[in-house]
Amino acid sequence: MNLIVTIIVVLLISCLFTLLAKKLKISTVVALIFSGLIVGFPFIKKVIVEPNTQFIFGLGDIALLCLMFLAGLESSWRAIYSERKDAVLIAIFAALVPFLLGFIIFMMMGFSLLVSSIIGICMSITAEATKARVLLELKKLRTKVGAAMMGAGIIDDILGLFLFIFITYLFKVAYLKEDILITGAIISFFIGILVQKNIGRKNPIIKFTEKSLLLVIVPFFFISMGLHFDLNSLFINPYLLVIIIAVAIIGKIMGTFLTKPFTKFSWKQLHLIGWGMNSRGAVELALALIAFRGALISVELYSSLVIMALTTTLMFPFIITKMIKKEPQLMN
Repeated sequence: MNLIVTIIVVLLISCLFTLLAKKLKISTVVALIFSGLIVGFPFIKKVIVEPNTQFIFGLGDIALLCLMFLAGLESSWRAIYSERKDAVLIAIFAALVPFLLGFIIFMMMGFSLLVSSIIGICMSITAEATKARVLLELKKLRTKVGAAMMGAGIIDDILGLFLFIFITYLFKVAYLKEDILITGAIISFFIGILVQKNIGRKNPIIKFTEKSLLLVIVPFFFISMGLHFDLNSLFINPYLLVIIIAVAIIGKIMGTFLTKPFTKFSWKQLHLIGWGMNSRGAVELALALIAFRGALISVELYSSLVIMALTTTLMFPFIITKMIKKEPQLMN
């Protein structure tokens, strides 16, 4: 298919899924993941994307940098500062427990030290941008629980990014393109934070840039992710998918509950925060994709991590809405 036509069709699919998500009141991240998986189906991939696959992958790399910039733009240092003590504690426990749990279980399953470390890192990440959208829609972003959740999410993202760099450096994994990409992703994330802090998201130019990137560039990250995804690989070892999802959820909830003696939150509030920390998204998918492209993890593991990100991201909006309806003052 002609390159221009390919780009237009891909963007139309992403746009349709995004509009559907808004109508169903679910996260646009979920919609974009689905659009990527749909385009990645062998028949659709052959008809729409080929022979332009490598060009789409190139756009996917640019989209990754833009996505990380937007994740930084949605971050707020005020959120960390207002609930800094609790946010730091929640971030540490909610990152460390799933990392250790994932690392130990996959080591026991016979995976290498490097692979087990990467799985643990992917489990330790939190979807800060996804949480921000949900909390904004519910008008709960400025609550005590919302601020702590956001602050902990930002710290988790930063910890995960630097831990990934450290692990690959420690094992002397030399994939120049991937190393440049992850370094660029970290720089983009911090540029986003600096822009938000010094200029603000309400600036007309920033608002226009944000909307343009979300509409025209960012979808290609999810399309690139979908093109690497292999549905058949999930059936080769279905237990792998079940283990990854179970360990990811248990690790985040358990890690958050362990902060009870050190924070002012009730068990119910920590339960809600745990589900918030449990949602994954762009950063986890970015690390999984880079690890897969660098031949650090297999297609079975990569595909399972994508489904884990989709599942945990889908769960949070429904759980928080249900809990708040039951107890409206829960987040104050």
